[in-house]
Amino acid sequence: MGNEKKTQSNDIRIEKLCVDEVEIKAEKVEIKAEKVVGPSGSSSSPCPDEICFKDLRRKLRKLEGQFISVTISGCCDIIQGTIFRVDEGSLILNSGLGTRIIPICKISSIDACSVLAYVTNSGTLEALGNTVSVINTATDTVIATVTVGNAPIGAAITPNGRRVYVPNQFDGTVSVIDTATNTSIATIPVGIRPLLVAITADGTRAYVTNAGTVGVLDKSISVIDTTTNTVVATITEGVGIFPFGIAIGNTPAGPRAYVANTINGTVSIIDVNPASPTFNTIIATITVGNGPIDVAITPDGTSVFVTNSGDGTVSTIDTATNTVITVTVGAGPAGVGIGNTPEGTRAYVLNSEDDSISVIDASPNSPTFNTVIATITKGVGDSPSDAALTPDGRKVYVPNNLSNNVSVIDTATNTIITTVPVGNNPNLVAVGRVCSQL
Repeated sequence: MGNEKKTQSNDIRIEKLCVDEVEIKAEKVEIKAEKVVGPSGSSSSPCPDEICFKDLRRKLRKLEGQFISVTISGCCDIIQGTIFRVDEGSLILNSGLGTRIIPICKISSIDACSVLAYVTNSGTLEALGNTVSVINTATDTVIATVTVGNAPIGAAITPNGRRVYVPNQFDGTVSVIDTATNTSIATIPVGIRPLLVAITADGTRAYVTNAGTVGVLDKSISVIDTTTNTVVATITEGVGIFPFGIAIGNTPAGPRAYVANTINGTVSIIDVNPASPTFNTIIATITVGNGPIDVAITPDGTSVFVTNSGDGTVSTIDTATNTVITVTVGAGPAGVGIGNTPEGTRAYVLNSEDDSISVIDASPNSPTFNTVIATITKGVGDSPSDAALTPDGRKVYVPNNLSNNVSVIDTATNTIITTVPVGNNPNLVAVGRVCSQL
């Protein structure tokens, strides 16, 4: 606010500087302003607007209608908003504080990335859902609704933020969402009743659990090449009955996928290292609690958390030794989300039967490691089903399956700070950083 030009007679005076160098990257725009030196070596007068701002304006105009963050020279505050218009020498942003008119010459950087949450709306047997709600986590508003297949359930975003993979359990397919346009650009046939999906750290492969239906057991994992969006392998040998949750991470033993087999009460471990002789095979099976549903792995790959819906516990697996520790949580634990927060590594467990959220300390060097350090009840919706953290670890997004909304948790206080209405029977959520391509 303090860097905006004062107005006289409702006219806005914008000082122009000649931009000598403009560097715009996919994720960040860096602008360096310097004086133009004339042939004699003396400083020239400010160069014409069409020379100084033409390239910058053109690139900024590609972002019109999109949410950005702007840093102003000499100011510590970041201004966020949606680009309303790029004028001759000014950027006009609409934000929660109103309309801001910012001189382009005062901008030191522009972050053209947004952190978005993709929430699958599964619907019911009587009214199947077929949409994904897209939430901008900066404003906690739904900015798009994407049509996918019938009864979407899982969701995973690629590491580069360009694609979201959504299994449609009653179509036997996976929809691929282009995050630049928030439209479905491909549909991939997989197995019977695909449920959840996880993507490798390099973004080259997506692993989908196929649970099968009553009388038709599938018990398989479809492996999708994300470059061609085709199934390149199907894993069947050793997969348990009703494979549900899946998580992939780099463990001390190498890249691994962990799959919860709900009926067997086990977790299958898949070697997902392409250079390994056991690539895409199950190399171990671990016994956990009753009715395991979801799986999440810590960012450092040292621990895996498994929700056991049938006995109100979470099994914590040490990925170096495959040993298990049992943590008691609330009733009917369903989804689990893990991330690094300013307070440390935390696992958020959604107890769908008593509408509570258990917060487990997942920092291995903490004295309270693998214990519940908080229980959130106030403001939790009906039947919370999943959790995903923002990259900075400051917020957690929790779909409430029977409330048709998403609760937002502040990780510093472990309190719900807002609720976002979404579609019918929201189920799972994926959060990631999405950057505009210039």
